[in-house]
Amino acid sequence: MIDEVDKSSNNQLFLSFLGMLRNKYLLRNMGKDYTFHSVILAGVHDVKTLKGKIRPDEEQKYNSPWNIASDFDVDMSFSSKEIVTMLDEYVENKGVKLDKEYFSERLYYYTSGYPFLVSKLCKIIDEKIMQEDRLVWDKDYMDLAVKEILRESNTNFDSVIKNIENNSELKKLVKKIILDNDEVTYIADNPVINIGIIYGIFKNENNKVKVNNRIYEQRIYNYMSSLIETSVNIGYYNQKSAYIKEDGTLDIRRILVKFSKFMKHEYSEKREAFLEADGRLLFLAFISPIINGTGFAFKEVQGGEEKRFDIVVTYNKKMYILELKRWNGQQYHQKGLIQLGEYLEQYELDEGYLLIFDFRKLNNELGKLKEATVTIGNRKKNIVEVYC
Repeated sequence: MIDEVDKSSNNQLFLSFLGMLRNKYLLRNMGKDYTFHSVILAGVHDVKTLKGKIRPDEEQKYNSPWNIASDFDVDMSFSSKEIVTMLDEYVENKGVKLDKEYFSERLYYYTSGYPFLVSKLCKIIDEKIMQEDRLVWDKDYMDLAVKEILRESNTNFDSVIKNIENNSELKKLVKKIILDNDEVTYIADNPVINIGIIYGIFKNENNKVKVNNRIYEQRIYNYMSSLIETSVNIGYYNQKSAYIKEDGTLDIRRILVKFSKFMKHEYSEKREAFLEADGRLLFLAFISPIINGTGFAFKEVQGGEEKRFDIVVTYNKKMYILELKRWNGQQYHQKGLIQLGEYLEQYELDEGYLLIFDFRKLNNELGKLKEATVTIGNRKKNIVEVYC
């Protein structure tokens, strides 16, 4: 057995050794040599392309000692219908009552059918959330399970983060897709995209590179947000008790105003440079200690001409919709208000919140709280706006 193959694939002597083994196998097949019965390569992503090398004469070389790698095109993820089948077996075996259509759709929504995550979420509901004396899955159990899986540690998530941190180019691409919501064309020959696919971080969705599922996306986002939280001085501004109302609900308005003041005091001189890359992460880092333990925030990315980052916060069984965006002019702003109103209508909410990163040099609106009303159908939606 040869271990740590990928780590050794930069060593020309090691590559020559693999080539020698290959030649001995070819000669053995012709009855001209003897060699090992088998060789096991451990710690290698793909035996077909251990790593492309550049010869002194600039000739591109692919290390494929055995040329035995073959395409594996079987989709291992579950469809929504296959998840229903799994739930059918579970209900039959355990006698649990649940809305199979609802849970299959929500499981697929969060996991994109990733087998480990589907099973893990169901296991969390079954073993940690469902009451032992009441064999029923309530619909709010789904969000509770997502909250639980996002804060637990397991080898699957550990591998995802480790693989991102160990590859600087992969980390840049992950940030490009998750933070900037950039569209990246899927090209299988791109080694960075390919390694992301091999690690299970990316998937090909309509010839665009996407993060494999919403759970991974949020987990990575939380990780990046945590790095921001531990590198800046936020604690003075986000004491949890200051933002919880007497009835146990969140005071989102106060959170937004305080965050704007935090930005003004801590980042007044480097606001634009910082916010270009980390503004949204910083807000999640700001709100996380406030909602931690009772609620959770889940990021929703909306595409289109104006990139929108909607954050769905659930706290004490109440939902809040926040939109974070950069100021791009009055026309886009009005359009954004309508879009947020439509989003609120989907969740049957009457109030939403808009945090605007405004880089205009002369803006007297910073830190102020304003309200706007939009009409969706025959229903009025109240939008609370704060500029920072």
